[in-house]
Amino acid sequence: MKNITVREWIEKFNHGEFDNEDFETQCAAGWYDWFCSTKTLAKKLKKMGNIIKDIKNDYILDNFRVWFKNNCPCSYPLYDDFRFEPIKENKEDADDDVRNRLYFGVQCGHPYGSDYMYEIFTGRYGYDIEFKCKNKKEVLQVIDQLAKDFEKEKHTVIKK
Repeated sequence: MKNITVREWIEKFNHGEFDNEDFETQCAAGWYDWFCSTKTLAKKLKKMGNIIKDIKNDYILDNFRVWFKNNCPCSYPLYDDFRFEPIKENKEDADDDVRNRLYFGVQCGHPYGSDYMYEIFTGRYGYDIEFKCKNKKEVLQVIDQLAKDFEKEKHTVIKK
């Protein structure tokens, strides 16, 4: 999977570059690990991409990459998530310290009987669930707030 910014990913998504169900296309879209049929990934990606494409914060759009995982917990049905990982301006991976402080992900469609459709975890608190959201609007608000929090920490600025 090539490191591209979230902004670049959204452009490709909006132009239909990830619509094909084939393995290569879905890997290029950012799928990293899955336990479902490869043919179902494009549909899952479309659902998550319709959230990602509405991110407006420049810090997230220009300093992070996005990737996808289909999770297989022992006691629950499969569920999907999308994760944001910081990258440097030259699109290399950020060092581990920066990554661990800025990494976050959105778990979708919780099978746990929760009242919340989405749960958001961050690296800053040991990858525990930090936020619970009922809808897309709330997810986007949390992502925007996380971006503002990350930007406030001067030592978390991703350097070239």
